[in-house]
Amino acid sequence: MSLYVGKLNYSPYASNENFLLDLPDGWITHGRAHVFSTFTQDAGGVNQRPFDLTTAYVLRAVNDDATSFVIRDLDNRKFYWFAGTREGDKVTLNMHVGGDPTSQSTLTLDKVK
Repeated sequence: MSLYVGKLNYSPYASNENFLLDLPDGWITHGRAHVFSTFTQDAGGVNQRPFDLTTAYVLRAVNDDATSFVIRDLDNRKFYWFAGTREGDKVTLNMHVGGDPTSQSTLTLDKVK
């Protein structure tokens, strides 16, 4: 199991919100990936709405040692997905929003466990 924490900043929807990435199967391709966070205020004006916690995300390694990876739902249909890299105890995620390649937010996460 690998657990990482950081802050989500995605203006105007998230400001300094806690962000947690849990990889219960570790760094293996097609392993489970759980993403937890909240939006400060979502597009509908709801405060502290939970991030999409129901999505079954999986880790997809881009290279042999999974230092470059994608975290995405199984059928590639969900609005949010992540491309990332890891080095030592740090993970950098680019949160992609919908099909717009310019709409993204970068997060730096630190390993907890």
